[in-house]
Amino acid sequence: MRGGIIINKVDINTLIKSAQAGDKKSLEQIIKMYKPFIIKKASQIYINGYEVEDLIQIGVMALMKAVNKYKVDRKVAFTTYAVTVIKNAFNEELRKVISKKWDEKFKCSLNNVNRDGLELMELLASDEDVEEEFILKEKITILKKALNQLTEDERELIDWFYFKNKPLKEYGIKKGINMNTLAKRKGRVLEKLKGYFRELNLNY
Repeated sequence: MRGGIIINKVDINTLIKSAQAGDKKSLEQIIKMYKPFIIKKASQIYINGYEVEDLIQIGVMALMKAVNKYKVDRKVAFTTYAVTVIKNAFNEELRKVISKKWDEKFKCSLNNVNRDGLELMELLASDEDVEEEFILKEKITILKKALNQLTEDERELIDWFYFKNKPLKEYGIKKGINMNTLAKRKGRVLEKLKGYFRELNLNY
């Protein structure tokens, strides 16, 4: 049982194989099985500009994606996988909306690429692959709130390197900190943010 869903593993795997082979009726039956869960989750989420029906459609599309990607020989049940993929789809949609709003408000994007060619969001979610690491949950939620958990010096470092897109070396010269120490400090700050997101996910 996961998220209030009770499904026979043998039956669902049979349907999945048929759906993957192109049987539309099997796919429709799977959608029917998980629709109540999708509706429940969609009703619990608020995204500005989205109707519940929009969110339900996002959930259904995520379920279809899960059906196509799932391997029936996996040790983890399909329901566990599907529930995680559906939740991640909602989180991803919310993340897009939040990212857009922040971009408009602060005139900078969470997708700003730093001097090393890496995005801040990419670094924070670097261990996330919805398809292969399906037990992991979306780590990017509300970055602004996460940054408030940092000290003033830590926020200044993140702001300098990721939002102002300035070289780490210049920051080190300005603050009188050598590059080795500064690189380690940046790594600790990113780990601190990752830890915050992991903590949030435990309460999902």
